[in-house]
Amino acid sequence: MMNHVTGPDGSLHAVAGTLPGRILGIDAGGSGTRAIILEAGQVTPQPAGPPMNALLTAGFAEDLQRIIAAASPTAAGVGLPGVHQTGQARQLGQALARQAGCPVHVTGDADPARCGAFLGSPGIVVIAGTGSVALGWDGERFAYAGGHGFLLGDEGSAYWIGRQAVRAALRWEEQTGGSEPIYRTVTQATWPDLEVLIGQVNKHPADRGRLAVLAPAVTALAGDDPEAQRIVRRAAEHLAALAESIHRRLGPLPVAGVGGVFRAPALWAHFTDLTGAARPLASVAVGAALLAATCTPASPSASCSFHGRRASLSG
Repeated sequence: MMNHVTGPDGSLHAVAGTLPGRILGIDAGGSGTRAIILEAGQVTPQPAGPPMNALLTAGFAEDLQRIIAAASPTAAGVGLPGVHQTGQARQLGQALARQAGCPVHVTGDADPARCGAFLGSPGIVVIAGTGSVALGWDGERFAYAGGHGFLLGDEGSAYWIGRQAVRAALRWEEQTGGSEPIYRTVTQATWPDLEVLIGQVNKHPADRGRLAVLAPAVTALAGDDPEAQRIVRRAAEHLAALAESIHRRLGPLPVAGVGGVFRAPALWAHFTDLTGAARPLASVAVGAALLAATCTPASPSASCSFHGRRASLSG
């Protein structure tokens, strides 16, 4: 059982039981990789790692190997976007375990977020970072929504918000609508000439950071600019739709919002109005550590990991 939960300020609150050993939790994502050590009920942050996505990032396995080796854990849990649950995750975990000399549990990024948000209890987690995805568990069944990647989905994500902002800037430049404040924000944050940005985005479509980086500045405009407000409200509605999709399949469950997009006050307020969502009880990295503590190769648990057919692309 769990001994402590991490609060937003990093403080610890006792709940029950203990988790033995020195457990590493890794939360990989498109904007960077976060890691913690969970030991004797205490959470210790580890040095940050580079962005990782199993479908988009070269050399991610070597990066994970280095992070695990530096921490010297007794077990490790990895939440990795883009990893296929039904084979690739298991193979990667086995390879990392051989190299590290300890059990390594690898899963997509949604299940550690769910585990951290509710400390393993039933609920729905909506993740909105560079991409977007949702996962729900009612105690017996899992349900998944989103996670289709930036080409086919990621609605409400930082990438989606950035893309909407560039579209609004282009409409302003062409005098077909849009917003001058968004135009100024986009050109100041990227290139004064939008043609350069268009060329870079089309030349490097998988570099989602080029557009995702715009999200904080755009959401900050939502208090004064109607176009930014429209983008933010629509993003919140897209993310709420992910939660509603899971509600329809699993029934009423609490909702938590995880990811950098939810740091925008206007977006979070609208999302909570639509879903009744709360902040997570613990971080994704803590959730990855908790999964590592409860999901061992010798005794896999149906409740500790999502074994869906789709890979999460949200990070």
